Amino acid sequence: MHEVITDFKRPDSGLIDKVAKQHVGVAGFEAGPRQVMHPDIKPLHPAWRVCGPAFTVRPEYWDDRLMGELAPKYAKPGDVLVVDAGGHTEIAAWGMSMTIASAQAGVSGIVIDGSCMNSALLARERPQVPLFVRGVSATAKGSEQPGSLNVPVICGGVIVNPGDIVLADSDGVVVLKPSMAERIIAASEAHDNRSRNANSQKVPYYEQKGSEEKLREFPDVKWS
Repeated sequence: MHEVITDFKRPDSGLIDKVAKQHVGVAGFEAGPRQVMHPDIKPLHPAWRVCGPAFTVRPEYWDDRLMGELAPKYAKPGDVLVVDAGGHTEIAAWGMSMTIASAQAGVSGIVIDGSCMNSALLARERPQVPLFVRGVSATAKGSEQPGSLNVPVICGGVIVNPGDIVLADSDGVVVLKPSMAERIIAASEAHDNRSRNANSQKVPYYEQKGSEEKLREFPDVKWS
């Protein structure tokens, strides 16, 4: 059974703004590896960065584009489209016209666990909507079959629910549950503050981490 849910509860805009200020790598470290998508999913342009609530797209067959074509109609400005294309890269699940429609809807970014077409144009020319993809392909299928919108999906190995917060840049893609976002923000900010303070005092990183002390605890390490 397919399910098309046209609206869902989105996180408070203030929380989105706080998450948007975090370093992606630090947020991913604090959230844990199950909240970080596979590193093959990268932006088409290295300068692209995105943060917003997840609007999930699940085609029943990974190379069908019907649900992706429909998604911009119901997406709200600031949403991040998260497309579960099963990790397949041979045939594109996304293209230029779908990106143009997403830009017109005010979508802040698109994350695809699959391939897109027209990557050179999408990276250099209008519409400048950040796309994070697992691959690119010069071919697509014309089949259009029903699927689901705004149901739980798996993208890059991470379970993504509608309304989860997606934070992404060239480091990768992190997915935060709204209920855990404040804790991750606090931990990330504390991490940054510790690093800035130590660096300003010119404390070497190996001293910050106690690396030598840790290594000397291993009895099978010979020192000379």
